[in-house]
Amino acid sequence: MSRAALIAWFTVQDQLQRRSIYVLLAVAVLFVLALRSCYDASYMVNNRPVAGVTVAWHASLFAFQLIAFAMLVMAVLLAMGVFPGDHEDGTMALCLSRPLSRHAYVLGRITGLWLLASLFMLVLHGTVFLIAWQKTGALIPGYLAASLVCCVNLFCAIVLTALLSFLVPGFMTAFFTLAIIFVGFVSDGGIRFLHNPLVQTVFTDGPVAEPARWRLLYPKFAMLQHFATTLISHDPFRAIGPVHPLINVLAYSAVFAVLLLFVFDRREI
Repeated sequence: MSRAALIAWFTVQDQLQRRSIYVLLAVAVLFVLALRSCYDASYMVNNRPVAGVTVAWHASLFAFQLIAFAMLVMAVLLAMGVFPGDHEDGTMALCLSRPLSRHAYVLGRITGLWLLASLFMLVLHGTVFLIAWQKTGALIPGYLAASLVCCVNLFCAIVLTALLSFLVPGFMTAFFTLAIIFVGFVSDGGIRFLHNPLVQTVFTDGPVAEPARWRLLYPKFAMLQHFATTLISHDPFRAIGPVHPLINVLAYSAVFAVLLLFVFDRREI
């Protein structure tokens, strides 16, 4: 096993010893279990009962979106204190005093956090998938594939948070990362809203102007999550700009990772 893989395994074990992980996971599991009542309830639309499969589909799609966003927040909270904590308690100096390169140490830490966050998200999404299957007897195609796509968002958020942890102090790391994510959700959500055919018919007199260039180049956390949901809903996906959000987020992940390694290489331990 490579040294980076050993660091990743150590990171997973280290994080699993923290009580906050189990508190967050317990809250998430309680939320998922609370969704079970949505599958049992009866709904009426235009005085007609809605089929149970339809209710389960909409409830599962809502749960998917909420879990994916909540795991983004959890990934940021996990990543914001890893490197500062390692520096304060001496773990960083201890690891690097051994035949371990700085790059292997950083990549191992990042990979461990990503694997842990991705595992939690897959477990929660898988639980919703199984609940829907058990309640309705119907499978929701694309659900787990969509969850894997959202794992790319988690990796980008973790790398960005780790990078900012060397540049800004304390809780401001999480604040700036979540602010970047939130701005993207608002910006991309607004563009999607304005390009909705119904909205264009009701509220606009002509074609909607193309979005500003910065909005096309901005990290597409929201659009990648939206793309993942289209794998479940099978709705047509319209990307904002010429670059697919998956390529956008992967490119930003690579840039943030290179900057992180660059900053860490020049940091005194």
